[in-house]
Amino acid sequence: MYCIIGANGYLGRYCIKNILEHTSERILATARDVRELADTKRLSWKRCDIAREDEFDRLAAELRGYGKVKIIFLAAYHNPDLVAQNPYYAWNINVTLLSRCINKLGFADKLFYASTDSVYGNSVGGYHFKETDGLNPVNLYGRNKAAAEAIVRYSGFHVVRFPFLIGPSLVPGKPHFYDRIVEALTKGEPVEMFENSYRSSLHFDTAARLLIRLMESERQTPSVLNLCGDKDLSKYDIGLMMADMLNVPRELIRPVMIFENDGIFQTKRAVSTLMDNTLAKELLQLNRIDFTLCEGTEHEI
Repeated sequence: MYCIIGANGYLGRYCIKNILEHTSERILATARDVRELADTKRLSWKRCDIAREDEFDRLAAELRGYGKVKIIFLAAYHNPDLVAQNPYYAWNINVTLLSRCINKLGFADKLFYASTDSVYGNSVGGYHFKETDGLNPVNLYGRNKAAAEAIVRYSGFHVVRFPFLIGPSLVPGKPHFYDRIVEALTKGEPVEMFENSYRSSLHFDTAARLLIRLMESERQTPSVLNLCGDKDLSKYDIGLMMADMLNVPRELIRPVMIFENDGIFQTKRAVSTLMDNTLAKELLQLNRIDFTLCEGTEHEI
């Protein structure tokens, strides 16, 4: 039995897809609003706002009744600009309420918490951060996630650090950055994308599939794991790949530069954050983790 807490986001929907495709497990998926979310034979939706203690207590009580349960915790206040604008609210959601929830989920067979490369800060000289490196987030969102990680780890559960994720949205009525680029390119409209900011990016589908493989594995998983691609890709690189996929002129992808404190974003971002995925490849017995715009692929040893 899987439970995905905060399942109606981009990664959550891909987790549902991959659990249904690659396991025989049932899924209990939670969201703050489930009015238009339909149940199926193996998927049930349940309203749960983690800010409402009564709702979370009912969820925890239900999960206890299933015996062995694997939990993916995705609920968070994500946008760095909004986190900076609403610091007390963000800390309450990302840290205080997370701690309360984790404290009530000690019975879980496995619990994996989705974190971010933002906890590391800037990669200097193309350095690829390892799980054992110190954390130096450049904004409040990254500090929120670093604090949340400590809570999860010292509760005996697992943290997975994801890079920049991209792919078509599976959430009706909620397009992703990917979908907006596709729409613009198919209309022949130019799109500006950063050419000097590099990440160890993944397609949503690859990220979700590898996460489920981790949770299904009987091998011992470290408390923190980087789950990312092999290649250092800028968003401009990805834009060129999208132009090729759509068979439109590459010139529609316009390269732009980003620098620290240049005012493009309301709050500071790391220019580049690269991660080392050696541990993940060893654990999953892969020799490569590729970025692709189609369904994610990974290459077994």
